[in-house]
Parts: sequence; structure tokens; C-alpha cells
Amino acid sequence: MFSSKRFSAKSALPVLLFSFFVSGFTALLYQVVWQRMLGLFSGSDVRSVSIVVASYLAGLGLGSLIGGWLSDRLSRRQAVQTFGICSLAIAAFAICSRFLFYDLLFRQLLSLASSLLLLLLIVFICLLVPTTLMGLSLPLLAKAVNRNSNQAAVRIGLLYGVNTLGAGLGTLISGWYLIGSFGYEQTLYLGAALSIVVGLVALASAALFESDRAFEVGISPPSLPSDGFKAWCWLVFCSGFVAISLEIVWFRVLDIALQSIAYTYAHLLAFILVSNGLGSLLGAWAIGGIRQPRQVFLWIQGLVIAYSAIAIWLISLYWQAHPELRADIGYIDPARIDAAIVFKYGILPLVMIVPPNLLLGFYFPLVQKAVQTDRQRIGSRVGLIQVANIIGNTTGSLLTGLVLLDHLGTAGSVRLLTLFGFGFVLLLQANWRSIKVGAVLALLSIALFFPSNLRLWAGLHGIKPGQYLIVAEDSTGVAAITEVNRQGTLLASGQAQAQFPYMHVHALLGMIPVLLHPQPAQVMIIGLGSGGTPHTIGTHPLTQQVRVVELLGAELSVLRTYAKTEVGKPLHFLFQDPRFQFKVGDGRRELMLANQRFDIIEADAINPWRSRAGMLYSQEFFQAVQSHLKPGGMSVQWNVGPETEQTYRNVFPYVTQLDMSDHLSFLLGSDHRIEFNRVGLLTKLDAPEVLNFLANAGVNVEAMRTDIKTATVHYYSHAQDGQPPAINTDLFPRSEYYLNRSRS
Repeated sequence: MFSSKRFSAKSALPVLLFSFFVSGFTALLYQVVWQRMLGLFSGSDVRSVSIVVASYLAGLGLGSLIGGWLSDRLSRRQAVQTFGICSLAIAAFAICSRFLFYDLLFRQLLSLASSLLLLLLIVFICLLVPTTLMGLSLPLLAKAVNRNSNQAAVRIGLLYGVNTLGAGLGTLISGWYLIGSFGYEQTLYLGAALSIVVGLVALASAALFESDRAFEVGISPPSLPSDGFKAWCWLVFCSGFVAISLEIVWFRVLDIALQSIAYTYAHLLAFILVSNGLGSLLGAWAIGGIRQPRQVFLWIQGLVIAYSAIAIWLISLYWQAHPELRADIGYIDPARIDAAIVFKYGILPLVMIVPPNLLLGFYFPLVQKAVQTDRQRIGSRVGLIQVANIIGNTTGSLLTGLVLLDHLGTAGSVRLLTLFGFGFVLLLQANWRSIKVGAVLALLSIALFFPSNLRLWAGLHGIKPGQYLIVAEDSTGVAAITEVNRQGTLLASGQAQAQFPYMHVHALLGMIPVLLHPQPAQVMIIGLGSGGTPHTIGTHPLTQQVRVVELLGAELSVLRTYAKTEVGKPLHFLFQDPRFQFKVGDGRRELMLANQRFDIIEADAINPWRSRAGMLYSQEFFQAVQSHLKPGGMSVQWNVGPETEQTYRNVFPYVTQLDMSDHLSFLLGSDHRIEFNRVGLLTKLDAPEVLNFLANAGVNVEAMRTDIKTATVHYYSHAQDGQPPAINTDLFPRSEYYLNRSRS
């Protein structure tokens, strides 16, 4: 316990700053974990992710609004005490959140996610309590550390800076170490323990602050004056809109360049938060020498937009000139950290993200210097400025993520953002006229000459000028097809995912299971890919329906375009077949919400180290597949490694493993033993209707015969081999966080 005789409120400031640093650490730790847990309920598609992010931001905004109103009605001691109580309440919620988000919402109430309006309402309500408590923090502490408005900008800048630095460190450590080493649930409990420490330290140090009230009982605080404060709120709103819109663009560009894996999101977010926090600390240090904060603020906004556009442009040109940087599948081998990995994960985000976010952090103290003119309104003005910024963030997240990228693409969205740059620069004072003209011309040049969407993505995919390329982009992502020497390649989110004509392994994954099943009337497949596996799973003439769900909607668009070409002609037959139904969305959620059972369910899934791949390789997902199979139904799963194989065998009482050419291994799971009848398969393969179908799909039937004859078969069952423990679960996807295997 601290002694007020030995410590003053000034000496307690470092303790409070450190507590707020840890508070930022836990806030982002919670966000990473809760976003994943809620994603199981709401889905992983862009609509659902946007709902979760918008709900998180809305709660923070509400908390800032309440905190601003409340803080100016509390003494400094009461403000610190309230912050401590909020931290303890957040810890209590975190401890209960696994039950609320996972056990209740996901395991018991998933059917509610079928309604978009209900989904939005549920997610918002679930996140309302903790995010509101988090939003209270800055206005409360801003009140606590300031006795007058003279030093308010400096101290508020310090608070914001250390909190954001903590947030950056939280996302970095949780993303690279904690989750992969301990899983989501244990990471959550660690965050709760840290929140408890923060709460207890705050309550203990509160005695060092004055207990005098800001206003006498019965006297309301003065209303906000009609000075330039409202104008500042509008400026900060616009800045928040631009900042989050640029963040979405940065993530989209870097997601393609880095071929996103499980660690990528936290890694890139850490760059944003750390540079933003450092910028705020730098602004707090430099604020004393700045006489015109509004002019500096406006220059920062214009510079951030111009720099970001130019950086994206130059990086696309560099990427196009160095296609060898894309000659991988995104996998990081910890034993071989070469110059390419350092460039992509170090230099590239450093160049693209750090400078603009240093500037965006720098302006925070500038705004506080401009608006903090009355000690009686310190907390309320911090809160309202935060609300304006968060509303801008929320608007930008929804509008840019769901609308602009859908209709304008990344290139068009960047051009549109330059209009905000025009607006900010035009607001500069007249005595900056010559510089204003130069800035306006620079932004105009960017808007006019910034590359088209096709040219931009050609560069970022490393495609040479003049090489065949078609690109589709929407809110779900980017898909492209390039062609060299009559061989097409599908690029999905930057990854070379498949080739045209259909790859032999994809045809095997589709054709073999459907010919093994005696009556495959109803089929569901998760993942469209190049169309090879979904197409060939329609080989059996008895198949009546094939439901195909694909998360990347742009993939469906680019395949429909490619179907009009000679090499892509098999796709024409796929899209003309009335048995096939295509849906853009989260395949796992679509399966769990389906009101029917299937004869075959196949996940033509992604590499297990990809971001969110764990949702398709977990014990719970395989159980969902099992529960949606008809009696005698069959699950089909690409065997991507021992963790997946063992988890799969944990769920299905009978598993048949087929090892074929091109290192293809896949698993067939069921409630009975699935016999690999070579003679029966070859007989079905020679049926005229099957041969005609495969000819339209461009499949090499002779190679199929060879694989059927030479396949290696292994049979497993719980009765014979026992039931092995599951390795991958929803709350601990070990395959996805493969770099942490030695620690888990």
C-alpha cells in the first residue's frame, strides 16, 4: 500500500502511466481473442468481421462519451478509483467471456446468427460492457493527472502514447507467442490477471490524489462553449475516417504481398499501434514549440494521404521488378530466416506503415493543446474528441471495407481518399498560399496518375507488363488469374492456389470420393479454389445437388470471367451445370446453419498455417461435419499433416487414408468402414456418362486409372486402433500457430 506521506500525486504519475500501458496491452490481447471467439459465432467473412470490429469501436466510443461526462464530475482521486474499478470489472468479464462467447453463443445459440440484424445486435450487446469500460479509461485518467489545463496536452499525449504502445506490444506478444503457446482461453485468463493487477494498483495509488470535487454539489458544470471545439470534432472525425480507411488498404496490400498467415495480422497491427504511440509521445514532447496546432494538424492529414498513396504505388513497382520475392507459399521456416523474410516482415511494413502512423499519433497532443482551455472540461473534451475519432473509424471501417472496395477497388479507394487530402489542404490559412498550391498539385497528380486496379494488382502479384492477367476485387478480397504458355494460375489473396487445366490432385479429391459412395445425391463442398475439386465431385450421375461455399467472393467473379477463354472452358461446363449452387460466405457457418444432411461433405481447404485455417482443422469442425452427414455419409478431408490426421481420427470412428501421386494424401471419415474397391472404381470410371463428364472437365482419365491401381490404402478405426486425443481445437489451433509447436 502506498503512503501519501512519502509519495505525492506527481510521483504517482509514472505508476499510473505504467498501469495504463498494461491496460493497453490487455485491451488488444482481449480484442485478438474475442474477435476469434466471436468469429466462430458470426463467421469469418468480411461482413461478420466488420460487424465485430464496428461493435468493438462503438463500445469504445460510448465509453469515451460516458467517461468524458463522468470525469468532470469526479475528484481526481475518484477518477483514479473509477479507473481501477473498471479494470477489475473488465477482468471479471474476461474470465466469463469464454462461457459467453464460445459455450453459450457458439455452442448453444448459433442459429441466431442466421439473421443479420440479430447478429449485429447480439455482437454489439456482448461487447458493450467491456468496451465501454475500456473507453472510460482515457477521460478518467486525463482528469486525474491534470490539475489545470496548462500541461493537459502534454500529459494527455503521454497517456495516449503509453496506452497505445502497450496495445502494440499486446498484439505483438499475443499474436506471436501467447496464443500459439497457450491457446485462446489461457491467453484470455492471463489478460484477466493483468487487468486485476492494474485495478489493484490504481485503487492503491488513488489515495495520492486530491479528493476535492470538480464542482460543488447542486451546481452543474458549464456547458460546452460554441468556440472552435465543434470544428475540431469534425476534423478529428474526418481524420479517423481516413486513418481506418488507409489501415484497411494497408492490410489488403500487405496481405497480398506477405501471403497472410496466422501471425500476419497481429504483426502488422503492432507496427501501426507502436508507431502511433511513439508519434503521440513525440508530439507531447514537441507540443510546447508549436504555435499553430490547427495548421500542423491539416498538414499532417494531407501528408499522410499523399505518403500512403505514393508508398503503395512504389511498392507495387518494386514488387513487379522483383518477382522472386513471391516465389514461396507464405510459409516461414524458423530455421531459414533469409533476407526475403526480413524484407517482407520488417522493411516492407516499416516503409508503408510507420511514417504515416507516426504522424497520426503526433497530432493527438496537437488537438488536445487546441481544445484544452478550461480545467473544468478536461475530461469531457478528451472524451468527445475520442468519440469523434471513433465514429470516424467506425464509419470508415464499414464504408471502405464493405462499399468502396466493392465498387472502386483498392486503386479507386486510394484516389477517393486523396479528395480528403484536398479538403484538409484547402483549409490551410491564406498565408500558406504558395505551399498550398504545391500540395494541391501533388495530390491532384496522385489522383490522376495513380495506377488502375489492374496495374496495381499486376505489380503487387509480380506479373510482368504485357502478361495475361484478369483481376477481381470486392470487399472479400482479391483474386486473379494469369496465363503463360496456355497454363493458367489462380492467385487467391496473393497465393498461387491452383492451375488450369485443373490440377490432377484436385480432380482426384473430387472424383474418387463421389465414385466410392453408392448414392451421393446431396453434396456440400467448402472451398471453390480453381473449381477443379467442386467440378469433379459432380462426376457421379446420381448426384442431384452440389452446394459450394467460398469465402473469397472475388474468386467466383474471376473464374466466371476466365470461363469464357479457351483454357478456362471447363469452368463454362461447371457454371452451366444446374446441380451446382454457389454461395459466398463462411463455409463452416453455412454448414452449421444448414437445415439438411449430406451424403458427402468435403473441405477443399487451405494450408493449415494460413490465417484462420484452424477453423477448418479443429475437432469441433470435424464434429460439425459428422453431425451433418446422413447415415452412411462420408467426410472428405485433405490430409495436411499429422496434427490434422490425428484430430480427424479422434472424431470419426472409421477413417480410410488414401495416398496417391503428387504427394496427395486424403482422409475419408464415416460411421462405417469405407472400402477402397479398385475394381468397382475402375468400372464406374469407364461408364460413358462419367467419361463424357470428365472430358468436359478436361480431366486425364488414364492418369486417374493409374492412381486408382497404385493407391496406398490405410484403414483406421476406434475399435481397432483406439481413439487418439485431438490436437487441434477451436480454442487452441496448434497447426495454425506452427511456429509455437516446440512450446505447446
